Amino acid sequence: VLLLLKNDVFSQILHNKINEGNVAQAVYPSREVAKLFEGIVGHVQTILLVLAILVVIVAGVGVMVSMYNSMSDRSREIGIIRALGAGRVTVMTIVLLEAILLAVLGGAVGVLLGHSAIGAFASVIADNTGVMIHFLEPAPSADFGGWRVSPELVVIPALILLAVLVGFLPALVAYRTDVSRALSQSP
Repeated sequence: VLLLLKNDVFSQILHNKINEGNVAQAVYPSREVAKLFEGIVGHVQTILLVLAILVVIVAGVGVMVSMYNSMSDRSREIGIIRALGAGRVTVMTIVLLEAILLAVLGGAVGVLLGHSAIGAFASVIADNTGVMIHFLEPAPSADFGGWRVSPELVVIPALILLAVLVGFLPALVAYRTDVSRALSQSP
């Protein structure tokens, strides 16, 4: 028997009265469905989060290799910047800011594309599962070391940290660029 009571206080009292005996059992369907989702979907969400982190790390390594290889192509430009008065730290900062800009723009585009896909398929998901999702609704909170935080709030700071780590080696190459050797190379 499914009962919908107008007052939550009576609902709790009725729940307790029914569960006192061993003839019947009262449950809250919403709580049971939430437990089911946490038990099944929670593990799948964790696996997908780990896979997403691995994809981001592999992409970061790809960006690092690309930037590192571009430093040899850009050594003349770095030499010109240095000859015009920029210090080594300035050149290193420019390369690190380039890595951070790439990461932040990539993260923002990824979040936008993800929410666009949610908006595009929300009606299909609702029709097939009965779960309503919305275009601007943030991702469900996940457990990060005891803190319940939406993954979207972690994405941009994590990408900035990854960009600094990924951009450090190319920035170091730019920092160590010899001005005279870089300017003596033919264009």
